[in-house]
Amino acid sequence: MSGAAIGIKTGARILAVACGPIRGRTVLTIGVVGRRGAVEGVLSSRISVDGTDATRKIIGMLSGSRFSGQVRLIAVNGVALAGLNVIDVNKLERELGARVLILTRGRPITSHLVRALAAFSKRSGRDVSGRIALLRGAHFVTFMVNGVYVQSSGSVHPKSTTGSARELLRLARMIASGVSSGESTGRM
Repeated sequence: MSGAAIGIKTGARILAVACGPIRGRTVLTIGVVGRRGAVEGVLSSRISVDGTDATRKIIGMLSGSRFSGQVRLIAVNGVALAGLNVIDVNKLERELGARVLILTRGRPITSHLVRALAAFSKRSGRDVSGRIALLRGAHFVTFMVNGVYVQSSGSVHPKSTTGSARELLRLARMIASGVSSGESTGRM
């Protein structure tokens, strides 16, 4: 998807998606919607641990909400949620009309995730070829903003959007962790 296909303006609505701790077959997943430093809504779903439904669940969470068609940026903490549930970034962008930002504290190394998927496949007997193909077919621009690695499939104005996305992602993680555990822990 070209950088010009999705315009990101200052003040655009952002959906930040984060999962709670893994304690079963599904994980509480929280989406926080906000713009210009204000939280406008909280969405929730459950995503299968090491499954293949993360993309579908995020699409369903947003498209079934009052914010459908209004969000221009989706922030996630890593390209896989709930363990090894790989997000199809291109499908999210195409179906929701929003740019996806992947924020991580550590440098994203795709080969590490591919090795983890291969080990999971060997251990569980599950086919992960589709997830590996998604990772290998992804073309991200990677840059660093205020100590956080940011990946995107196209151009994003990091100074005007990344700070808000990071804060909303931190809040989504705190809510997911707090609701799942009784108390929030950790950071983005």
